[in-house]
Amino acid sequence: MRASLRLCSLTFFVCGAMASWAMQRGGYELANNQVLMRLDANGRLTELTNRQTGHSYIATLGKAPWRIFYRLGTGYYRPGDAVDIEVAPDDQHASVRKEGSVLLIEYKSLIGQTAQRTETKELQVGLVLRVTLEGDQFTWTATIDNREPGIEVSEIWVPWLYGIGDLGLGPEADVLYWPEAAGRRIVNPRKVLAGTDRAASSLRMAYPWPASMQWFSLNNGHEGLYVGGHDKTLMTTCLNVMGHEGTSLSASIVKYPFVKAGETWTSEPSVVRLYRGGWHDAARFYRAWTRTWMPDPTPPEWIRRAPGWAHPALGRKSQSGHITGRYSDYPAMLRDARAIGLNTLIVFGWVKQGFDNRYPEYEPDEVMGGADELRKAVTEVERAGGRMILYTQGQLIDPTTDFYQTTGRGITAKTIWGYDYREQYAFFGSGTFLETMRNKHFGVACPSAPGWLQQLQSQFETVKGHNAQGIIFDQMGGRPPYICFDADHKHDRPSLANGPGKVANMRRLREVMKSRDPQFAFVIELVADCYTPWVDIIHAWGPGFFPAPDSYGALFRYTFPEAVITNRTGGPYDRKAQYGHAFTLGLRFDAATRDGQHPEVGPHLARLTELRNQHADLLLEGKFVDSEGFVCDNSRVTAHGFVAGNRLAVALWNPEETPQKAVVVAPGYKLKSALWQNPAWSGPDHTLMPGDVAVLIFSK
Repeated sequence: MRASLRLCSLTFFVCGAMASWAMQRGGYELANNQVLMRLDANGRLTELTNRQTGHSYIATLGKAPWRIFYRLGTGYYRPGDAVDIEVAPDDQHASVRKEGSVLLIEYKSLIGQTAQRTETKELQVGLVLRVTLEGDQFTWTATIDNREPGIEVSEIWVPWLYGIGDLGLGPEADVLYWPEAAGRRIVNPRKVLAGTDRAASSLRMAYPWPASMQWFSLNNGHEGLYVGGHDKTLMTTCLNVMGHEGTSLSASIVKYPFVKAGETWTSEPSVVRLYRGGWHDAARFYRAWTRTWMPDPTPPEWIRRAPGWAHPALGRKSQSGHITGRYSDYPAMLRDARAIGLNTLIVFGWVKQGFDNRYPEYEPDEVMGGADELRKAVTEVERAGGRMILYTQGQLIDPTTDFYQTTGRGITAKTIWGYDYREQYAFFGSGTFLETMRNKHFGVACPSAPGWLQQLQSQFETVKGHNAQGIIFDQMGGRPPYICFDADHKHDRPSLANGPGKVANMRRLREVMKSRDPQFAFVIELVADCYTPWVDIIHAWGPGFFPAPDSYGALFRYTFPEAVITNRTGGPYDRKAQYGHAFTLGLRFDAATRDGQHPEVGPHLARLTELRNQHADLLLEGKFVDSEGFVCDNSRVTAHGFVAGNRLAVALWNPEETPQKAVVVAPGYKLKSALWQNPAWSGPDHTLMPGDVAVLIFSK
């Protein structure tokens, strides 16, 4: 490594249609009648003002709106390499000039840290940031020109908006809408992120998944700050919000381009909006962008109108080899499911290897009846008018299998250290051995690796060969979008291994499945927006899909109402609460046949599915509109709307421990009927008992 490296020509291009430029306060501004952004003479962000409301969002001293990290070496880590070396923007000196409608902030050289933390060096890397203004939005792109031998530019935060104060009504009014799974609603994030260590002072998550979308917003109910990655390439991205000693926040979109020496790379856009209105405005803005390149999902009618599915209590084998029932029990399990209004069984652990064991091996178990009995049971379920979905894994590979030894080792995603990414899923029973010594690991397939698509297709053929009406690929929609360093895989950059590879695989799998049977159900686990067009239904997990203090499932449901998604039962909340939460959000029930045996849960769930089945055109196929189009006078009652044609259904749920009254007014509509948990009730004037639901149907 040379003793001196030179990083030069960091340039900001700032331009915009209808933008006004002026030298003010020793700096430069990009502005119109809606918004204003000001940089000082050294390129630091000093003002971000929503001119529609008169509120400025930058509360502390400005910093340059970027951060960069680089590594020594390339490919797998070797002795002498170093990772995450920072180029600190505050150490730089900029010359700012105007060229026509472009503002250039040029760094002749930048000073970067070295592997020896007390030393710095100059680096030969060019960076151009371009910011355009249109309406109330600033669009940022970055171009990196790496001319420095022996390094890769591994990470860039662009933009990095440092020093965000409150939005004008005080920090207590600010809410962070955070797209973790279905969504979180974090009140007063400045206080929440006031901790002194990184874990307590930052929110960071990767996209695609656990971030289900590429945007987030800070909003106080009247105005908001939108930060979004508008990246069609689906590069692994990090959404990043940090607290700074309780005084301010910073927000950024983080990319991992791993730009080698001799390469030039330009990012996809990141967008910052300063808008008026509530968070719905930000969601509509993001959805409008996705509609320019992402089609809507097209599930078959039976899935669109399905109120949910049930996991059978019998005909399953655990990871540790414990068996409950036989394949021949499935028809009886369908009858149990129908007692709670459900017509579809989803079966995990149907293979002799047991659940979460020896993937990707999928063989029927002779002890449970063998292949012939499995096919016979599945056929009987279908003849009775039911459906069966069989489980397979969408990315895990067990290192103990012959598949791994002969093929899978070359398919697994590789860390920068050169070995497999590993995940652990270990279960235990009443004894202490498996609980204290559990160490069940799996490798994770790189979706772009040659051979993996063929393996997924073979899993479909196996399931189809057992006469099933659908297949679930567990984890296919998520887990971290691993950055893969295996040079033999077909991805242009390590950070383009996951999202693009999964989309390509899903598109091809859908083509194969639908060419064989248009009614066949393509199911994945875990929600990310970019995968919704290619699948029929998503088995969800994470915040928003179950009730919790900051759970906010409306965030994803409102942004992508066309996607068919289940809730996720389990966790610390009772099942009645799980189903009430799911009912009002339009999430399909992830139920179990044993629910029907519970004296309270069974009748409760049966009534919820009855309401859905009676009004499927609204409650299942209607468009989820959250709280738009109506007003509910009781904030302690959960209320969400569904629209179909000239009709509106408002689903209510009382999550409280006390009875609640609620009056719903829908301007422009007339109330036609009111349906309650108690089927004997009619009319609008009733009290919601704890855990109960109701449906009010309006028409124009």
